[in-house]
Order: sequence, then C-alpha cells, then structure tokens
Amino acid sequence: MYANKVSIAKIFDLSYSTVKEREKGIRKEIGKRYNEYAIIGKLINIAVFADYEKYREMLKDKNLRKYVPEFDINEASKYLEICKVS
Repeated sequence: MYANKVSIAKIFDLSYSTVKEREKGIRKEIGKRYNEYAIIGKLINIAVFADYEKYREMLKDKNLRKYVPEFDINEASKYLEICKVS
C-alpha cells in the first residue's frame, strides 16, 4: 500500500518535514535495501516507511548496519497491523 507524505505524517504521527527527511533516506537505500518500487512518483510504500523508521539509526551507522535484518515486506506489514490494532 502506498501513501503520500501528508498521509504518512498522519499515520505515523510525524511532522511533514520529518517525513520528507525520511523519504531522502529511503531514496538512498533504493538499490541496497529496498527495490525501485519503494517510492513511486510522490507515493511511498507504507511498509518500507515503517521499516526505515524502525532501523534508520542502525542503517546510518556502518558498523551497526550489518546487524539490520534483510527487509521483509511481510514482517513490516505485520508490524503495521499490530500498530493499527493498538
């Protein structure tokens, strides 16, 4: 599922500018951690955003990066379902 930055800001209770910064980080990870469909035009995959939000500090650190598990869209989607219920 995809959403624009305004919707993602509401879903994750973040400011619009924070979402824009996270988008830049996700773009840097395309081809490494995420595939080319992580961002389509102005829409961001919500599962990708959740994963990046969870692991972004570790992804930025070259030593910690190796301990980040491979991206699994199913795990990220399960995480979103848990959050939606809570």
